[in-house]
Amino acid sequence: MITNGNDKTDFTPKLKEILSKEPGLSVKEIAEKLGTNRQFMAGVLKVLEERGEVTYRQVGPARIYYAASFTKGKNHW
Repeated sequence: MITNGNDKTDFTPKLKEILSKEPGLSVKEIAEKLGTNRQFMAGVLKVLEERGEVTYRQVGPARIYYAASFTKGKNHW
C-alpha cells in the first residue's frame, strides 16, 4: 500500500486505473488527477516502477508513464 502520510489514502489502485484508461501521462498530470503533489507522486511511481507495475519512457525532461500491462501487448509504444 502506498499512501499519503496524512490521510492514508492508497493511491495504487486508482493510479493503475488511470494509466489503464489514459496511457502516457506525465507525473504532473497523474498528480493533478489524484489531487496530490508532483513530488509525492514521483515517489509513488518510482516504487511502482521497481515493482514492475508501471513503465515509462523519457520524453525530453519528462517521464511519460504507462501501466505495465499496456506495454506487454499490442499497445506497445
